Amino acid sequence: MKIVAIICNIVLFAFTCLVLVTDGPPKGASYIVFTLWLLLTLILSSVVISRSGARDSWLGLQMKRKAFEEQEKAVDLSSTSTVMSVVAIICNIILLGFTCWAFVDQYPHPEEDGVIAFAVLMVLTPILSLVVLFYNGAKDSWLGLHIKRKALEK
Repeated sequence: MKIVAIICNIVLFAFTCLVLVTDGPPKGASYIVFTLWLLLTLILSSVVISRSGARDSWLGLQMKRKAFEEQEKAVDLSSTSTVMSVVAIICNIILLGFTCWAFVDQYPHPEEDGVIAFAVLMVLTPILSLVVLFYNGAKDSWLGLHIKRKALEK
């Protein structure tokens, strides 16, 4: 699911850049803000999602074997990734709000090729990113760790 979310983020980024190149930049200030928010959210979500499993990699396992001071650095890195996950979740929620606003504001929608595909990607990508971000965040939260600990105690 992570790979699908990353692919959707990249495809929507490329699609948006293609629209910007072919149709030109947006005219209104609100649409300029919306376009910048969209592009930055897609980049942030892709980075956070791709880095979400880094602690389970070979490097993460090697860091567990190091001294206590090195493990404190790893904890600092994991808290940074938690903050970035929360920021990405908030950005995706705001992006969904912007998307709903743009759909209502631009009614009736233009009858051009690719409008339906673009609209589906605009809705699907933030939702899919939110699902992946919530799922990955739930594994590392205090509740997820508490459930793992209870399961190991039994």
